[in-house]
Amino acid sequence: MSNKNKGNLILLLTAILWGTGFISQKLGNRVMPPMTFNAVRQLMAAVVLTPLVLYGLKKSGYLSRESNMYSQLADRKKRLLKGGVLCGLFMLIGTATQQIGLLTVSAGKSGFISSIYIVFTPLFSVIVGSKVKRRTVICIAIAMMGFAVMSLKGGISGATPGDWLTLASAAGFAAQIVAVNCFVDKDNAVLLSQLQFLFCGAAGLVVALIMEGPAWAGVLAGIPILLYQTFVPTTGGYTLQIIGQKYTDSSTAALIMSTEAIFAMIFGAIFLREMMSMREIAGAAIIFAATILGQIE
Repeated sequence: MSNKNKGNLILLLTAILWGTGFISQKLGNRVMPPMTFNAVRQLMAAVVLTPLVLYGLKKSGYLSRESNMYSQLADRKKRLLKGGVLCGLFMLIGTATQQIGLLTVSAGKSGFISSIYIVFTPLFSVIVGSKVKRRTVICIAIAMMGFAVMSLKGGISGATPGDWLTLASAAGFAAQIVAVNCFVDKDNAVLLSQLQFLFCGAAGLVVALIMEGPAWAGVLAGIPILLYQTFVPTTGGYTLQIIGQKYTDSSTAALIMSTEAIFAMIFGAIFLREMMSMREIAGAAIIFAATILGQIE
């Protein structure tokens, strides 16, 4: 199997895991405040990754003084710190706004609105020197039309705060994908994943304590949900994303990972009995068409 196909399969598994994550996120909101849930799962994911990080560092010698010159080691540490902070910041924006948005939108609806990050990704790539194609602008316009059909019932006032927050999460996820591509290499993928979890979780916990106050009773009640969210869509999904992106370009990665919306809708119907209206399905179809069109060469 070629490295590209291997990466594509890894990213498809990522999409499936993320699709199930919308279910556990909805359940998490029932027992604890959203920012608390988001922060705790990120910190738990960072802890879970520790054995893999230590094993990887020992095997590769990535941060070994014996295997690297002092200047090279200093550059790597500086790059890792910068990458962890930036990727973690964008992850915080994406995951926190999505989690809060799930208070008022269904899992399937959240999945499709979040998937607009697919057409946002090439736009955000301008920051690293890419040019915006006319097709990208067209796809963004189509995606926003889909969002309007899905959420703007009777005008702008018809959308819930959750709709707008979920749209904001799409921008956060697009920025995170671009940031990962800037900082990941074949030897630092798992470590970079852990660093972004640490920053996202620590910063999110500070915000949670300020805005929501201590919610330890909810955390204890939600341990089974947190464990699933930590081990499957968070630790598993984001780490597989970084690994998969080593073997494919960001546009292909974004296309494959966009199918998480379909899995979110399917799992939402099965486990939460959430059925999207015909208008919402029509809007979802327009959004999905925009994400597909944006990736066709």
